[in-house]
Amino acid sequence: MNERFWLQIPVTRHMGLRITAWDGRTLRMDAPLAPNLNDKGTGFAGSLATLVTFAGWALATLLAEDAASCPCEVAVFESDMQYIAPVTGDFYALVPVPDEDGRCSFERSLLQRGRARIALTASIFQEGEEKVRYRGKYAVRRKGAG
Repeated sequence: MNERFWLQIPVTRHMGLRITAWDGRTLRMDAPLAPNLNDKGTGFAGSLATLVTFAGWALATLLAEDAASCPCEVAVFESDMQYIAPVTGDFYALVPVPDEDGRCSFERSLLQRGRARIALTASIFQEGEEKVRYRGKYAVRRKGAG
């Protein structure tokens, strides 16, 4: 996996984020608890939100650049978080690729119009237990497209 996905954004280095798996169906991004603690000794909500937002951004970028065969710009424009339980140890986000219809529609729009939108879901887990649910919508455009 090319490090440019997370090294472009300085906070990702401070948080210790790492893309640890990408199999073409699901992206996994890991984070250590230590640099992401709140005053209660659990995962800081802002760090959790950053992890899933960034993991979605990374997946949207991978999908876009694969479909368009060129660099693309990606930005989240809407998101929703559900905090299920406190995070008390190292944690990770899983972001699945949308179903075939959603992915095809996204790719078609990107290729025909030079821009597209994609809705993604993600969850944060600690030791296999779901702690956070996320839904985000991302706007994508080919670099240089209007």
